[in-house]
Amino acid sequence: MSVDNFLVLDSVYGKFIVPRTCLFQAEALVKTGRTHIEDELRNIFAIVETLPTDAIIVDGGTNAGFFTIPVAYVTRHFDTRIIAFEPQRQLFQAVGGSLALNGYRNVFLHNCGLGSEPGIAELPAIDYSVFQDFGTVQLSDDTTVEEDGWMNDRVVDITSIDAMELPRLDFFKLDVEGYEVPALTGALATIRQHRPWIWVEYFITGVDPIKQSLATVDDYAFFIVDYQNMLCAPREKLVKIATVGLKEV
Repeated sequence: MSVDNFLVLDSVYGKFIVPRTCLFQAEALVKTGRTHIEDELRNIFAIVETLPTDAIIVDGGTNAGFFTIPVAYVTRHFDTRIIAFEPQRQLFQAVGGSLALNGYRNVFLHNCGLGSEPGIAELPAIDYSVFQDFGTVQLSDDTTVEEDGWMNDRVVDITSIDAMELPRLDFFKLDVEGYEVPALTGALATIRQHRPWIWVEYFITGVDPIKQSLATVDDYAFFIVDYQNMLCAPREKLVKIATVGLKEV
């Protein structure tokens, strides 16, 4: 008998539709009713709680919604809007289903990636029946697969934050598996104008390239939060959070 690759799991933040084959994530939800990144979320919530009630948050690389759904939950009674991007078509569809099941109408989900400018990129072939960490899937600029019109799993659209011309940006979460520098490069005008908090995974890209990509943005501080995430913060906003325990770099 065949087994569905995706299943619905309950959590303290609502329901998640996740691949049963995703390493770590599904197991954490089953055993604890919480995500596998609770320590990270506690630090993120501490910042989100300081944002205005009409904040705009961007989630670059939403995966199965482990950032988007908890943040949608904690901001559900406000006018906060979350714009989320996921290039993997099946994960994008799963997150959309989760949002519908939870009734979270404050999330605007898009099946594309973030880069330095609008264009296209390529995903590897992905088998959701095989156990793996789908959050480590990487985009490539070298597209070798034909686009195949409206029916393609592997060629994905890329947009940039600056191309969106957002009226404001308060928090920018970025976990795009090595695509962080292009995504930040394509957001520089918006960052200069709106000075958001930036929560970015440095695990693949490295700390220095991320700092260098923001070198033309005045008066940002950089902190190592844990073994894979760093916080890029406007210095004028640091009075709103406790930075004890964070290592400035």
